[in-house]
Amino acid sequence: MTDTPSDRPQWQPPPGGQPPPGGQPPPGQPPPGQPPQGQPPPGGYPPPGGYPAPGGYPPPGGYPQAAGRRNGMGVAALVIGVVALVLVLLLLFSPLGVLLGLVAVVLGIVGLVRANRGEADNRGQAVTGLVTGGLALLLGIVFTISIGTWFSTHVNDFQRFGRCMDNAVGDAAREQCARQLSRDLE
Repeated sequence: MTDTPSDRPQWQPPPGGQPPPGGQPPPGQPPPGQPPQGQPPPGGYPPPGGYPAPGGYPPPGGYPQAAGRRNGMGVAALVIGVVALVLVLLLLFSPLGVLLGLVAVVLGIVGLVRANRGEADNRGQAVTGLVTGGLALLLGIVFTISIGTWFSTHVNDFQRFGRCMDNAVGDAAREQCARQLSRDLE
């Protein structure tokens, strides 16, 4: 069904009165040719100005643009925290795990602050990165200190083993050096 100009309601002066001076409608009344407030223009035409309401059409690329969330810090905290935890549990890489755990804690805090401000929507990833980074940091410090302490208490045993291996002639002498080191480390 289409509207024709004769079907559209037109503004008319109040009953028994003349149009106000200057051709302006009384206050609260729409100007001539305009629909009352809160009603769309007749015929389904766009509002005056000729442009659709904002957000009515996708951008020229054909895809709607992202909301502009900044989730990188939470994702980075999660990934680095998990890597740090794995490296710490490998014991040999505990010092590197401590360093990465510290980085994950810092990134997790920044990601959590952004999520609390509403700039990011990945609060769970930021919290998980913070927790895994903190756990890696804590375990890495404990492992590094305990391993360092163990090596420092047995440094003389390792030096004696090195001298024994330097002076050993034959496999039997080397095996005797290894047995002696094993007894010293117990």
